[in-house]
Amino acid sequence: MFSKKYLKLVFVAACIIETLCATYFLLIANAATFFSILYFIAEMSIGVLILFFPQYEKNISTNKRKYDAEFFFKILLITAVAFFLFHEARNLFAENPIDYRNADMLPVIKTMNERFLDGQWKHVYDKIPGIWDGSKPIYLPFMWLPFSPAVAFNFDVRWITVTALFIVFITLINAFQFKKNGTFSFLILITSLAVLYWLFWQDDIHGFISLTEEGVIVLFYVLLAIALMTENIFLISITICLCMLSRYSAIGFVPAFIIYLLLCNKNKQAFLFVSIGVIIALGFFIIPFGWKPFTELIKLPSNYINFSKIVWKDTPEVFTAGLGFARFFIPEKINVLHYLLIALTFIIPAGFSLFYYSFRKKIQFNNVPLATMKISLVIFYNFIDVPYLYLFYTSTLVSLVIAIYFLRRDLS
Repeated sequence: MFSKKYLKLVFVAACIIETLCATYFLLIANAATFFSILYFIAEMSIGVLILFFPQYEKNISTNKRKYDAEFFFKILLITAVAFFLFHEARNLFAENPIDYRNADMLPVIKTMNERFLDGQWKHVYDKIPGIWDGSKPIYLPFMWLPFSPAVAFNFDVRWITVTALFIVFITLINAFQFKKNGTFSFLILITSLAVLYWLFWQDDIHGFISLTEEGVIVLFYVLLAIALMTENIFLISITICLCMLSRYSAIGFVPAFIIYLLLCNKNKQAFLFVSIGVIIALGFFIIPFGWKPFTELIKLPSNYINFSKIVWKDTPEVFTAGLGFARFFIPEKINVLHYLLIALTFIIPAGFSLFYYSFRKKIQFNNVPLATMKISLVIFYNFIDVPYLYLFYTSTLVSLVIAIYFLRRDLS
């Protein structure tokens, strides 16, 4: 359907547009609505175009290491990124001390880890009197547990975010190959570094580094994308559990992936996928922390309607100056948006899998689970009730990782 040259050009262009819409284009006055729509179109295009790339090889490891100019370029770039992260993060942390009155995510996560490390496992999800006169922890285990080393060794928890981000960029740089699709690969690499610079340069706009735990979420979803490219059901099952027990952005992908496996007569893989998910949910959530927190967090999305109204009243720029479609529903029709989010989150990815199965004999679709995962992220974030800007960088960086891996191959 697409020539390989045209496919590469459109795919890379869509990745760049997606990135710019989530970053530098937002600095253009009174244009956020236009760029939020363009962002959605670019993201959906990426999800569809993934289907037309050749099926990714199950073994995505690099070839035998060659100590050539490209190797030393990567080492130099990784070193530069490490220095940039350390220098900028240290300055940013000094200028923005953690304070629950600015954002309570990290203080809550720190308290949860203190209780966990103190052996108070059954009280991890109890109210925290020192934060907003009794803040109720609402974070899934793999969102707060990765920060336990920082609490245990008494250093700023935000270094965990920086470390996760560093791993993501090591992955990106290591996958880069200039010899194959060099111009396109270089464009993706430059675009990725532009995102990294934006995350520090405009932290006051999104708070990704100084206020949030989102770097860990980005890492988990990048690992999921790589696992889907390996087609290893064990890696896929483990990484989807990391994602779902941190931020369930890809919740619509889970039933869609099971449908895909069953339609492809991969019943054993479907059974393994579900079994591993149940075991990890039991072992890392229900058994150690109790059934009550689990059920409370399942009910949590129903509270987002009222929460979004509060945010609209206090900080309307969250809706008007960033991305997402909530700007078209706030405040009168937020209920419509909420139920639309729930419906589309499950219907679109599942429909993706069913569409593939129905037309598999007429059209050669590839990388269906990976494309479905990307589409799941697109739907979830663009229709989310409260579209904080820092949330959108997960989907953006996942696109760039997918692109850099796809361009490793000879697609001429």
